[in-house]
This record gives sequence, C-alpha cells and structure tokens, in this order.
Amino acid sequence: MKAIAFDSFADYRALSEAACARLLALVRRKPDAVICLATGATPLLTYQLFVQAVKAQQLDVSQLTFVKLDEWVGLPANAAGTCETFLQQHIIQPLGIRDAQYIAFDAETADERECARIVDRIALRGGLDLCLLGLGKNGHLGLNEPAAFLQPSCHIARLDSQTRQHDMIKHAGLAIEHGITLGLRDILAAREVLFLVAGDGKQRAFTTFCEGKVTTELPASLLWLHPDVTCLYDGSSFPSFSTN
Repeated sequence: MKAIAFDSFADYRALSEAACARLLALVRRKPDAVICLATGATPLLTYQLFVQAVKAQQLDVSQLTFVKLDEWVGLPANAAGTCETFLQQHIIQPLGIRDAQYIAFDAETADERECARIVDRIALRGGLDLCLLGLGKNGHLGLNEPAAFLQPSCHIARLDSQTRQHDMIKHAGLAIEHGITLGLRDILAAREVLFLVAGDGKQRAFTTFCEGKVTTELPASLLWLHPDVTCLYDGSSFPSFSTN
C-alpha cells in the first residue's frame, strides 16, 4: 500500500486543470470507465473544463458510466439545489450521456431498496474505476457524516448541523435533514480516488486529515486505508500546509 500522494496548486483553476487532466487520461486509457462524481463548488470547474476538452478533442464518451455519489433527501429531483440538477447541468446534458450510462439515486423514494439498487448497478458495471471526492467542512465524504461509528454501505444518512447549512440547500426553503449516499466501503472499493480540496472553512478538517490518523469523527481520514489516493489541494486556500 502506498501513501496518499499530495499535490499543491497555486490556485483553484490550476487544481481544476490538473483534475480535468486526470479524468481525460482515464477516459483515454479506459473508454468504458465507471466514474463516481461528487458535486458542489470544489469540482465545478473541473467538470466545466472536462466537458470543454471532450468536445474540443472529440473524445468518445459513449461507453462511460457516471455514478452520482450522494443526494439530498426531501428535495424534488429538479430542484435548484440537488446533486441531480448539478450533474445534469454540468456533466450529463452537456456530454449527451444516455440514461443507461448514468447511475443515480432517486432521492424521492430513498430507502434501503434504493440503496441496494445503486450498489447492484455499480457491481454490474464491474465496480468504480475512479471516485472523485471533495472534502466537507466537517470532514465528511459524500454524506458520510462524523460520528462515533459509520455505516459501511450505501445508506440514508442523518445530516449534521453543519451539513444542513450547505450552500446547495440553504436556499431551498425546506429543512433538509437526511441524505442518501454511497458508504465508505463503496468508496474505498474504487480502484482509484481523486480527492480535491479547495474552498473556505476547510482548514481544520484538512489539517486533521493530513495527520494521517484514521477516525470516524473525520470520515475523510478513512482514505488513508485506500491503496491509490491522489489529493489535489489549492495552496492558496491552505498556505500554511506542508506535506513535509
């Protein structure tokens, strides 16, 4: 098992360009790759650059499968703040991804059967080749929230108070208390993890993560158990951090 590879970038755009290059390399290497995608501000520019590059280079994405990492429970799928709307706007529709190429939670019928359906569909595709993740301000991965213990598999999660203030849902006009998410076992089963860290309010979580100690109080720390993780971080957001 190798240690997590850290890469610092001068700014958010440089980080996004590097992450985009990693996605493009995977598509060229494995045109039928299964890629799990996080949503939110951190990966946004990566996805925009990826779409631009796919079109400019006329890459064939007809065999790819995209997997939605998580979703808020209680919002209509087409609401402005959903992960579904985010991915539809920035990946699925711009690339012309067919329904058969997209594995996504139906958060309006979120239950154990929906969790099992998603896990089964991923398995039928041969598992995740790449899981692209961001760091939550409270250290969560997907919607695996800090706690005394974690549910390993895909599950319905109760959101902690900080996550309930997430930018994606704070203007929804509804009190969102639950989400549906791949579990840490599902994430760690990915052949490769690309971990993007950028944005305000994450200094404490990232500093703790970099200590290399594994704790359920910081779900992101479980990435230290994975054999192939690359962490790309915005050095302008974390100027005091050093991997040395």
